[in-house]
Amino acid sequence: MNVSFGPDMARVLAEKAKHVHMAGRELALFGENEPWLASDAGIEIGSLEARTILSSGATARVFEAADSAARSGKTVSLMAGDVEALSRLEGVLASASAKIAQKQAMLEAQESPMAKVGQVLGLAATAIGVIKQVF
Repeated sequence: MNVSFGPDMARVLAEKAKHVHMAGRELALFGENEPWLASDAGIEIGSLEARTILSSGATARVFEAADSAARSGKTVSLMAGDVEALSRLEGVLASASAKIAQKQAMLEAQESPMAKVGQVLGLAATAIGVIKQVF
């Protein structure tokens, strides 16, 4: 089953796909490079899910087709599964951002925040990167 978008909507979709794809890569890499910290923040499953969605190529296909349609002023027809995968990745990113913010707030509220400075900085850098890419 396919879904179609006009050139204006294709432009919006291309921009969204680009940002979601980049943020998904960042989340997946965070889980790979910092598995203990990702687990501690509760985003290890989200990291794996992001990696799986990205490896399907759905977000890249959506971006390429939508970007091409936006540039040419034509309607784009996309596989519904690819659009659903993009939406799912966006949800995974929103959930990860919320969990990171929650973990950061919990660490900041602890009696001895200096003991957790490294974790807070790592979480903050990731939260900023993911939030910046999504929003």
